[in-house]
Amino acid sequence: MKGLFTKEQEQLVERVDALVFSSISKRAAELDAKCEFPDADFRDLHREGLLLATLPKKDGGLGYGFDGEDPLSFFLIIERLAAGNPSTAHCFQVHSNAAQIVRAFGSDEQVERFLEPTRTAGRLLVGAGSEPGGGRGGTTAKPVTGGLSVTGVKHYATNASRSAWMTVHVRNEETGLLETVVVPKEAEGLEIDEVFWNPAGMRACVSPLLKFNNCFVPDDCVLGRPGAFFTENWLGKINFGFTANYLGTIQAMYQWVVDYMRQRGQVDTQVYQMYLGELRAKIDAARLLYYHAVKLAQVDIVQGLLKSNEAKYLAVDCLQRFKEVAGQLVGSTAFFRTFPLERMMRDMDVHSLHRRHHFGAVMVGQAELGLPYELAHS
Repeated sequence: MKGLFTKEQEQLVERVDALVFSSISKRAAELDAKCEFPDADFRDLHREGLLLATLPKKDGGLGYGFDGEDPLSFFLIIERLAAGNPSTAHCFQVHSNAAQIVRAFGSDEQVERFLEPTRTAGRLLVGAGSEPGGGRGGTTAKPVTGGLSVTGVKHYATNASRSAWMTVHVRNEETGLLETVVVPKEAEGLEIDEVFWNPAGMRACVSPLLKFNNCFVPDDCVLGRPGAFFTENWLGKINFGFTANYLGTIQAMYQWVVDYMRQRGQVDTQVYQMYLGELRAKIDAARLLYYHAVKLAQVDIVQGLLKSNEAKYLAVDCLQRFKEVAGQLVGSTAFFRTFPLERMMRDMDVHSLHRRHHFGAVMVGQAELGLPYELAHS
């Protein structure tokens, strides 16, 4: 989309694409087969200085967070990484959003302490919120002398096996508010269950189960602003990253299909041509709406979040339509595991189920009708 990005954003895309095509995409099949975390990908990202992307420049970051100068660049990184490996893109997203939350809720000292392992060793943060059965408030924090005692279970704790610190959202038993705490990986009373992670898709996005049994969290590991995760719409902000992942992945799948058709000579059938034209239009429409939502969120966060739900709905709709017609375009041989198409489609079958996309459409419809709506609904 020439002319849409700044020169700096174009250069960033070129940098990330260089990583994707030289190494990240080449590792993806083996990581998927082994259900193995993309360690080498993150060594590359650490070397490129991208693991502090969402921190303000005053903290040594790049200023790509929601409150920074250029949030679109954060989502462009996710989009381009997803073209090589959607799992790597999601692990990057989770870490980067957790870093934003530490900065938003934490003191300068906490930001320095909790991000130091990332600066020096490329260790990743965790954003553990969701729980088996849905919701976020089942894991509780009981105030005790000197801190909180945490008990409960969190699942989909992406990066937990590669972290030094993990941010965890827990319900304070006394106030009822959601608190954000930062727990060291080796904390007593914490069990990290990696065996839990064995999905059909997003297999390299290793996301363990966390079990807390009276896990003590000292006061200096409790972030400020209780309840702000919901009141400041962080769930909605985090959802931006999922859409970027969908859009990056479908672009890669679409381009692979076009290249495959050119190589196999299936280019003269008008029905095939029509399908490609339809998919190209849908993908471009979803991307343009998404970029608009990111820009709008900088000046009006509520309207930007609503618009982002429209973009997410379109992105998932694109994925579903692609799944319907891709086989007609390329035939069954293209789904052999020799090729990346079936892996990326499995990835999206799993990943696009995050926060059922009809919730977003309902929210937009409620806003259109002047009815109450909940941006934090998930």
